[in-house]
Formats: sequence, structure tokens, C-alpha cells
Amino acid sequence: MADFVSIVSWHTDQNEDFLPNTEYVVQQFYESEVNNEYVIRGNAAVLKCSIPSFVADFVQVVSWQDESGELYATLDEPNGRSVNQFYEAEVVSEYVIKGNTAVLKCTIPSFVADFVKVEAWLASDSTEYLPSTSFVVNQHYGADILMEYVIKGNAAVLKCSIPSFVADFVRVESWIDEEGTELRHSNNYGAIFLRKCCQSQKALSPRRYFFVLVVNQFYEAEIMTEYVIKGNAAVLKCSIPSFVADFVRVESWIDEDGQVLTISDKYVVSQFYITEAENEYVIKGNAAVLKCKIPSFVADFVYIEAWVDEEGVELWLVIQTYESEADNEYVIRGNSAVMKCEIPSYVADFVYVDLWLDSEGRNYYPNNEEEIVVHQFYQTRVTDEFVLRGNAATLKCSVPSFVADFISVESWVDEEGAEILKPQENDSLVVQQFFESQVYDEYVIKGNAAIFKCQTPSFVADHLEIIDWLDTEGGFYTKNETVVPQAYTVNVMDEAVLKGNSAILKCHIPSFVADFIAVASWVEDEEREIYPMSQNEIRTDGKYLVLPSGELHIREVGPEDGYKSYQCRTKHRLTGETRLSATKGRLVITGKLKTFC
Repeated sequence: MADFVSIVSWHTDQNEDFLPNTEYVVQQFYESEVNNEYVIRGNAAVLKCSIPSFVADFVQVVSWQDESGELYATLDEPNGRSVNQFYEAEVVSEYVIKGNTAVLKCTIPSFVADFVKVEAWLASDSTEYLPSTSFVVNQHYGADILMEYVIKGNAAVLKCSIPSFVADFVRVESWIDEEGTELRHSNNYGAIFLRKCCQSQKALSPRRYFFVLVVNQFYEAEIMTEYVIKGNAAVLKCSIPSFVADFVRVESWIDEDGQVLTISDKYVVSQFYITEAENEYVIKGNAAVLKCKIPSFVADFVYIEAWVDEEGVELWLVIQTYESEADNEYVIRGNSAVMKCEIPSYVADFVYVDLWLDSEGRNYYPNNEEEIVVHQFYQTRVTDEFVLRGNAATLKCSVPSFVADFISVESWVDEEGAEILKPQENDSLVVQQFFESQVYDEYVIKGNAAIFKCQTPSFVADHLEIIDWLDTEGGFYTKNETVVPQAYTVNVMDEAVLKGNSAILKCHIPSFVADFIAVASWVEDEEREIYPMSQNEIRTDGKYLVLPSGELHIREVGPEDGYKSYQCRTKHRLTGETRLSATKGRLVITGKLKTFC
């Protein structure tokens, strides 16, 4: 009956009740400490307030108080204080060619760089330069137009070359030809000229033209002949020349009778089709399913509305008789019982249980709050737990299995009537438990790598993580930030190979650093670099190949290969250090050269 019972509250032996949804805070004594800091006179100092870890999540520093009783509030407070510290900003001299642009930098000391910004610049003549988005330094530049050669009658594109140092701030406003005609940008479509002129007593004003952005170019669209079987659908394509294809689209089609066919979402071509219903053979009395076969070329647009039999009767829904049964269930008196309604499979997809009716005529509806739950008696138990004094203990509330799915523990009550409520989602009720971690001595041969393990008690291991390591000299080693350099050497051994065969040279890396070392390249005779295939700069004539494992593969070795030396260059993936192998490997060619006369 654990599924139907929940704990409402807890009661202690001191008659204290602990109800759910109520916040309880346990007051715990603690002391904060300020450790001494040694600092050179005149330098900045930072004092730290050490708060015990068991209350660190709930305690924050509000202010500081010196020995004379003066308070120092945090910067977030309205009365927060800032310590003024003397500093000097410097402007380093910059050498620049006359006429070029120069950039001056204000050097601010790093210890105040986060709190200081440049407000203005002051020149030697007391001119003040304030930061402004509208402050522009005028700089001379010249734009060029390169000559373009084009076949007569074709379209031409002229480009205005603007110097790169002003390209982000300059754009083309208009073009002017040798006759003084000004060609401006326009959003109008077509080739239309607008001329403005005015006449005075002395002379005509300069002519000014406005030229649109689009050049009209002659083109013709063609329709290719399509051969199609009579009665089938046909698709005609309008071929548009590629040089205007980006700017031209089909508006409508015109047939030889002059009829205009416009593009429309409602334009549907009616196409003849026939549906078929094939014969189905079925035993008399059994159910039968007839299928309507629709041609695939219209299947996406056609669906069945109704069926019509040979007598002309439309069939919308076929009513089929069926009977449901409730089998007898044998159950011990007082226990729960589950009755099942068996529905024939051929109508199971369309039938569901609406209500139950007993022999006395009483109806039982689903989802009825008054009748859906059967109250069943149950008892919960708390088993005694034996624990050493001072250790933590866990008590379990045993709920009968037949109600366990419906019962949850709300609170605990002790023998004094004190109620201990279940913590809420936002409550951080953590029991502080003392523990000690240990580091055991490790014996290791001098020069080899060593691994220390921090032994944490199992009862708190799930809630602890190692932040850093501290040695006897006060050095900190932070996780994922500290790499211990370790001496190692890489060697390449000589390889013996038959003449004409392939050879593989290996870069021998010590096992204790093999996980952090990768072969970056191979060096031939201290001159030629041979890189792996995965790199962009690959220098190979098909004879050399660096395998993914780092070995050097040499094809069809000959006598000349025996005079070459090879070294591998490795890279440490943590430190980025690269180094050449300490030894050079060579190929020892074996086999005699055959000659034919």
C-alpha cells in the first residue's frame, strides 16, 4: 500500500513538528580569519578573508574593518571605497613617413589598466582631441579606371579602382565621360535619359544627364519542340540566353490561337485517369478488404471519397457486428483484482472501453475522481539501524509493494513528535561530515614518471573533486594547466631491405611519453622535409609516404637510397615542443643486381 500512503510531517521527541514546504536553517557557529600578507612598501596588497568551507556557500564579505574601527565597504555598496593609486601614462614616439597616417598609443600601467580609459588627447599646442564618431582625418587619394577591351556591340563593365587604405570609407557616386556627361545610379528599370538644361544671358549651363543602372540588351527566347505520346502530359521549356537568365523570368505563355496562359497556383491541368477495384476472394462470413487502385501520376492529388456497390448504394462506413467479453478472474478475498475487456482484433483499432457495468447495474466510468481510486489499508515500517556513535545514519521507510507506486515520503516524525520535512528543490540541506584525504608514498626509479593518487573516503567520494595539488615548497599544480617537462630521446634505427622492395622506417618514441608525442615530419639528408598526407604542404614524388602512425614508407628502394640518412621530427601535443631524433637511420640494401647481355 506504499503507493497510496505519503508522509505528511515528522514529529520529534521534543514535540516539534516539521512540515513540508517550509524552510529550516540550522544556525552553525563559524569564525572567519584574515591571514597576514607580506608586501614591499609602496606596492599594492590584497587581503583574503578565509571562510570555513561548510558555510562558504551561504556567507559573503559585506565590509572590512581595520584596527582603528574604520569600515571599508565593497565597491557594489553605495558607500563603497576605492583606493587611489598613483600611476603615470606614457605616449611612445612613433616614426612615420611624411604624408602617411600615424597611430599613437597611450601606455597605461597594467595594475590600473582595468579601471582607466583614455578620455581625450592633448597636443603640444594645447589642442584637445576628444573621441567622436564624426571625427575624420582627411587623407588624399586618387581613383583610377583601367582600360577595358571589348568587341563592338558587346556589353562592357568598367571598374573604379580605389586605394585600399580608404576603400572602407569611399563609394562610387557617379561616372563622368569625356564629354562631361554624368552617369548616376538609379533604381528605375529601362534605358531612359533625363536632361536638365537652363539658359542664361551669357552661356548655357553644363549639361547634366541621369542614366539608369540597367543596360537594355537584345535577346530572344526559344521553345524547343517536345515529342509526346497522345494523351500523355507534356512539359514545354522556355530557353533564355544565359547572359540575361539572372534578370529575366517567364511571365506567361501564348499558344498559336493567341490564348494567354498565366502562371497561377490555382491553375490545374485536368488529366484523364481510371481507378480500378480488383476482385478479392474471401470465405463466406469473414471480413474482406477491397482496395482502390489509383494511377501513380495522379495519386498525390486524388483520394477516396466513398465506395459505390453494383446497386448504386454509396458506402461511407461499414458497420460490423462484434462482441466483447470479460473473462472471470480468480483472486484471494481482500486482494486487488484487475478485469480485462477482450475486444475482437478486427475492430480493436476502432473500439475503446467507455464504461464498466456490474451485475447490480452500477456503472464505473473512467477518469471519475470519485470512483477511480480504491482505498486500501496499508502500514509503513521503519526498521532499526545500528550505527557507531558520531557516524551518519540512514533510515528507510518500508512501504508495501502493492501501494509503493502511489506513495511518497512527505516527512519524518521522531518519538518526541518533532516533524522532519522533506527538503524542497531550492533547499540545500547538506550534512557536513568530517573526512581526511591521504596521499601515499610512491617509489619510482630516478628519471621515470610518477603518478600520485589522492585517497578520498568512499562515503564522500561522490561529492568531492580534486582542485589542485600542493607540494612541500608551496608550489601549486592546477588540473589541466600544469605540464611537467620530462627528458626523452627519439631514435631512428637502420632498416635492412631487399633491392626493389618497399621499406618502412620507424620513429622509436619512449613509451612513457608516447601518448603525448606525434611525428610531425621526416627529414632526408638534413635538407628535405617529408610531411604527412594530412597536411596541406605535401612534398612527395610518389616515392615517400608518411603513414598515419608516423612511419615513413619508401617505395622501390634502389642502391642510391642506401646513401641517404633519415631523421624524424616529433611534436609534443601539450607543450608544442618539436625536436629531431637523436640518431639518423639508413637503409641497408641487400641483393645482387642482375645484368643481361
